[in-house]
Amino acid sequence: MLTYAKRIIKEWRNEPEQLLVNPIIEGKDKHTGHHVRVLMIKKYHPSILVGYLDRLDTIVSRNGATLRKTIRYAPTEMKFDFKMKNKLARLDENLKTASEMDPARKAEVVARQTILALRDGQNDDDRKILDIQTFLTISADKKNKLDAAEASLQSWFRNHSGELDNLYREQFEAMRQVAPVQDIYSENSEFFNKKHYGQVTFDYIAARTYPMTRGSFSEEEGMYFGRRTEDGGFYFINLCDPNDPRAQNVAVFGKTGEGKSFFLKALVVSLVDEGVVCFVFDLDGEWEDLCKAVGGIYMDQMTDEGLYFEPLTIMPRIKEIDSDSIKYNKNRYKSAISSGIRTFSLLAERLSREEVYEVGEAIRAVYKLANIDKRNPDTWENYDGPRPTIHEAFRQLELRAIEGNDDAKKVYNRVKVYFIGVYDDMFGKEAHWDFNHDAPLVVFRVGSGQTDSESDEEVDEQTKQAQIKMSMGFDIVNANIHLLKIMGQGFSAVLVDEGQRQLRNKHLRRYVFDWYTAIRKQNGMMILAGNSPAIMLDTSEGIGMFENTNHRVYFYMEQSALRKLSQHVDFPIEIQERIAENEGTNRYIIQHHKRYDELIMHVPPEEAALYKTRGLKKTG
Repeated sequence: MLTYAKRIIKEWRNEPEQLLVNPIIEGKDKHTGHHVRVLMIKKYHPSILVGYLDRLDTIVSRNGATLRKTIRYAPTEMKFDFKMKNKLARLDENLKTASEMDPARKAEVVARQTILALRDGQNDDDRKILDIQTFLTISADKKNKLDAAEASLQSWFRNHSGELDNLYREQFEAMRQVAPVQDIYSENSEFFNKKHYGQVTFDYIAARTYPMTRGSFSEEEGMYFGRRTEDGGFYFINLCDPNDPRAQNVAVFGKTGEGKSFFLKALVVSLVDEGVVCFVFDLDGEWEDLCKAVGGIYMDQMTDEGLYFEPLTIMPRIKEIDSDSIKYNKNRYKSAISSGIRTFSLLAERLSREEVYEVGEAIRAVYKLANIDKRNPDTWENYDGPRPTIHEAFRQLELRAIEGNDDAKKVYNRVKVYFIGVYDDMFGKEAHWDFNHDAPLVVFRVGSGQTDSESDEEVDEQTKQAQIKMSMGFDIVNANIHLLKIMGQGFSAVLVDEGQRQLRNKHLRRYVFDWYTAIRKQNGMMILAGNSPAIMLDTSEGIGMFENTNHRVYFYMEQSALRKLSQHVDFPIEIQERIAENEGTNRYIIQHHKRYDELIMHVPPEEAALYKTRGLKKTG
C-alpha cells in the first residue's frame, strides 16, 4: 500500500546496435582494459541522508576500484489518481491512532508527506514531476577487485535498509545509459520503461539537490494485508516477486459473517493498486459497486439475456515466447472439446463413458460442419463454415437421438430443458471472450448461492447453473491470463469466493485444483476462499494444494472446521485457540511461510462502504 505499483518487467532483448556501447564494450573499457559493472539503486530508505553518494567512493576505493555516479531524470508516469487517493485515505485512517513519537509509524508519516507533495505538485502547472534514477559504475583492473567492491556496496546498502540491483541481464543497456553521450529521451532507449527504481521529486528540487531520499513509496512492501493487532503496524506480503518461483496462491477460510468477504475486497483493491489484473467470480452479486468504483468490467450472467461464454470456441493462437505458450497453442482444439464435454456433463449432472462418447461425436460433427480439421491448426480460427456453438452441438445430439441412439437419447432428455425447455434462456446471448486489458478488475456474476425458495430442487438448480457459468468462465479467464503474460502486463489474480458451494462438483473441483497448480507459470495466482478448510482437505488433490499454499488466512471457524484442519496439518494449539476466540471481532490469523500473525483489515469509512456484504459486522 505504501508502494508505487511497479511494472512487471518483460524480457528485454538488446537490438544489435545496442550491443556496442561507447566507450565500453562487453564489460571492459576498451581503452584501459579495466573491468566495468553498472549497478542501480533499487531501494532508498529515509535513513540514507542527502550527500550519501560521496561516502560511497571510500567504500569502493578500499577494494582497489573506482566509482562514477550517474543521475538520470525522466518524466514520471505517476499521477494523483484513484489509487493514490486510496493510499492517502488508508494512511490518514491509520495515522489517526498514531502518536508523533511512535517509531513504528515514521515510514507511514513520511509516505503520507510524499503523496501530499505529489498531489500538490500535480495541481501546480509550473512544476514538473520527475523520476530520479541513480547508477553506480564500478571500474577495476582485476575482476576480483570489482566483485569485492560490489559486495561492499551491497552490504552497505543492506545495512542502511537500502538495496542495489546489479542489472545482471541488462548490463549492455545499463552501460549505454551511463555513457556521457547517451540521450535518455531518444526513441530507442526503453530502459526507463522497463525499470522504475528511484524517487519522485519536482523539477525545481532536482535542479539543485541529490536524489530525494525521503518519503519513498518505491519501497518493495508488497500487498496490504491489514494491520497487526499487536502494534497497529501495516502488514505487507509481496505476491508479485518475479524472482520467487514459489506459487503465491492465497487460501482464505472463515465462517460466513466474520469479515472474510470484506477482507477479500480490500485485498483485491490492494492488488489492483499494485497493477495486478484481477478476475473475480461473484456468486452473491456483492462486487458490482466496487468493480465500477475502480473502473472494472462487470459481467452479469444472471440477467434475462442469458449471457454466457461459448464453450466450443477454439481460442486464437498466442505468441510463442516459451514452452508453455507452445503447449497452449497445440492444445487449443483439445481444450475446446474438453470444455464442451464438461459443459454437457454439468448440465446432465453426470455422464457415463458411452454418453461422453456421444457428446464428443456431436461436438466433432459441429466442427466438421465448420470445416475445422483437428490436424490443421490454420482451420481452427480461419474456418469457412457455420460458427461452432453449443446450440448446434445440442442439435447434433438431437439428430443422433432421433436416429435411435440410446445413449444420445439419454443425454438429450437430461439437457433439453436448457435449450428448448423452461431454462432455455441459459444460453441466450454470447459474451465476447477478449476483454479490455486495461481494465484492472473483471467480475463475473455467475450465480446465486442464496434463494428465497423453500424448494431444495430450486436451490440445486441455481447452484448447478452457477457451476456451469463458472466453468465456462474459467476457460475464458485462462485464455486472457495467457494473453496478459504475452502482452507483458504483469501479474494476474483469480478469486473464487464461497468455494464450498462450487467445489462439491467433481468436474469443477478438478479444474480449479489443476489451475491452482499451473497458474503460476502464467504469472498468475489464485485466491480460494470458503467457510471451512474442508473444501480442500476432503480430497487428496486438495490436500496437495493446501500443503503448497504459502499464504493462508483464518477467520473464526467452527470447532468442526478446526478439527479438520488439525487432522491434516501441524497446526499449533495456541493458534487454534486464538481463532476460536475471534468470533465477532473481524480479526484473522495469517500464516505466511509457516509464520503466524494476527491482523485486522482497517480501512477508511469511505472505502469500507464499498465492501459491505450481507451480515457483515462493523470493521475496526
